[in-house]
Amino acid sequence: MLPLFWVTLLIFARASADNKTLSIQPRIFNGQETSSGNLGGIGVQIFYLKKLVCSGTILSTRHILTAAHCFDDGNLQWFHVVAGNTKQYEGHTKTSTKNVLIKIKIHPDYNKEKFIGDIAVAKTLMVLKSNRVGYATICHSQLYPKEFVTVAGWGIDGRTGLGVRNRLHTMRVPIVDRMPCEKAIGRTIPKNVICAGGYEHRTLCKGDSGGPLLLMNEVCGVGTWTYECGESSKPDVFMSVKFYAKFIKNTMKNLGY
Repeated sequence: MLPLFWVTLLIFARASADNKTLSIQPRIFNGQETSSGNLGGIGVQIFYLKKLVCSGTILSTRHILTAAHCFDDGNLQWFHVVAGNTKQYEGHTKTSTKNVLIKIKIHPDYNKEKFIGDIAVAKTLMVLKSNRVGYATICHSQLYPKEFVTVAGWGIDGRTGLGVRNRLHTMRVPIVDRMPCEKAIGRTIPKNVICAGGYEHRTLCKGDSGGPLLLMNEVCGVGTWTYECGESSKPDVFMSVKFYAKFIKNTMKNLGY
């Protein structure tokens, strides 16, 4: 099994199926192109140097929410964000000012392989504030099976040609109940997990990791895992923001505004 955030698909032999579970590929596959404004300006692109590695959600003028696994590799001081853009930002130069992440807090129970605590809150150097930026509300709503939610990210959609900048895409997908999700994935899932999707080849894929699962303006999930880009036989996996709401709110307070 193999798992979003923003093109070549990696097809593994059946013998390596166990390794698929551990691989993260962040991007919206077969989604609808949209604008940052249509999403309320709450989405943010996360870069490592010049490479778009993940997506995230803006919670305040100084805080973003994303997946912990986005920071598994590399020097933390080389991550920075771009907000308010529909297309993937390409204005990186050695002298350009970057809105770097000055503080990153990963959930203390983070375990990628077990789908636990794959969530992080980060503080930006400069304020995230303009007429193109908005702020999501931390989820307080209950999600019900078959209820449709919106998933967003800057990953390639499976149809865009090489050399073309990634654009923000969204997809409307249904919440999948725990028992059918466990049956499809073939493993027990913890209570902090939301399953969604699983139809019409619409999935998360590389570049969408950390991106939001939204119910109206509430961010209720953080993109974590997909079986394979465009392969919708299994639901995608998200961290429940409602489950981790206390951690998120406390971290924002501790990091400072």
